[in-house]
This record gives sequence, C-alpha cells and structure tokens, in this order.
Amino acid sequence: MKTRRYAVFALAALLALLPACTVFRWGGQPSAKAPQSNPDEIFKQGEALLSKGDYKQARKKYNEIRAHDPERYYDALVEVRLGDSYYEQGRYDEAEVEYKRFLTLHPKNKAAPYVLYQVGMCNFRQIDLPDRDPSFAQNSIKDFSKLLKEFPGNPYEDEAKEKLRLSRVFMARHEFVVGWFYYEKDDYKAAARRFKGIISRYPGSQDEPKVLYFLADSYIRLKKYSDAKDTLAMLYQGHPNNRYAEKAKKDLAGEIPAK
Repeated sequence: MKTRRYAVFALAALLALLPACTVFRWGGQPSAKAPQSNPDEIFKQGEALLSKGDYKQARKKYNEIRAHDPERYYDALVEVRLGDSYYEQGRYDEAEVEYKRFLTLHPKNKAAPYVLYQVGMCNFRQIDLPDRDPSFAQNSIKDFSKLLKEFPGNPYEDEAKEKLRLSRVFMARHEFVVGWFYYEKDDYKAAARRFKGIISRYPGSQDEPKVLYFLADSYIRLKKYSDAKDTLAMLYQGHPNNRYAEKAKKDLAGEIPAK
C-alpha cells in the first residue's frame, strides 16, 4: 500500500529529528533534561497495534506517550501517527483534524509534505458521484495544489499530481451535471455559464468536446452566434476527430446565419 510506504518515509523523517540523547523538544526550545520514562517503548507498542489494525488501542498508546513525556519531545510524532490511525481506519474527518493540528504547530517540519499529502487524501477519499457534494473535490484540489507549490520535488509529487488531475476531472463532470440540468430546463444562459466555466477552469478535461458542443448549442439558442462560432472553432481545432466535432458539423454549423 502506497500510503503505508509514504507513512514509513515520513516517520523516518520525524525520528531523524530526535537525537539519541533526546535533547530536542519538538516544536519548542532545546532542553538538556530528558524524559524520566522511555516513550520509545510505548511508541513501539502503539506501532505494533496499528500494524494489526487495532486502531483504538494504538491511539491509546500514542496518547499515553504524552503522559510520560512532560517535556513534549514526541508531540509531532504522536500527532502524525494519530492522524495515520484515523486515516487507515477510514475516519477521514478525524484524521484531517490531527494532520492539520500538526501542520499548524510544525509547518516547516520535514514530515510536512507527507502530512499535507494526507490532508489531500482525506478529502480525495470522500469524493463521490458527480451529482453529489463537490466540496471534497474542491478541497483536495486546494490541498494538492498547495503541496506542489510549497514543496516542489517532494516524494509524493507524482501521486499528488495524479490525484489533482482526477479531482479536476470530477469537478468538470460535476459542473457539467449542473449545466445539463439548466440546459434541460431551457435555461440556456445559466447552462452556457456553467459550460464556459468548465472550459476556463478545467481546460483539457476528458469531456471537453462534449462541453464545447453543448456550449455552442446553448449560444445558438441564445442567438449569440459569434460566441457559438468561436466555440465550434475550438471544438474543430482542438478535437477534429472526436464524434462531437462531427456531430456539431452535422447538427449545429447550419444553425449559424451566414453574414
């Protein structure tokens, strides 16, 4: 599982920041005083439980570390693993809360790219059908875009780009569903606005030929022939072999008055 592999990578980055002598306080100031107990053992117990899928008991162990770590050396580590435990359990809203807490307190931590990727995944995993709530796709676009902008070359870049592409595909299809609703209601002005928005916000989408066809048709019905002509030109030039280009030549081209 890629998520598990990424988590291991991020965990290594987190642990690398904690010297063997434990003189570093996560997110705070250095301290020469080490914790009296050994949170490492508690952490290992939590990891073993997490690997077995015993998420609730794993979280108890992670939280127990805090009780034995008054200097808060392990706070960042605990926040990430709490988020991971909720994520692996499919409790994405709670996972997102833990991940965002980490990013608020440790925005420059070496594990920040992984955590921001996981925030995006929490939203991506909840994307549903195109006629449903688009907020998860909108949020995943925002999260993955932020990751690519703030952490170029990060280990999750290729996966983030693909998830970003798929999120945009969803949004384009969602907008088409809304536009089609107006189109069938003969509200061609509202339909054209939606179809045009798809072309401008999600250029090159898989459904672009279909969107251009119905945008041109909406303009013709609104008697906006110049806009219809420009839209058909985009369809013919950008997708000359697509069936919607052929359909437009047959059904729409003749509807535009010759000047």
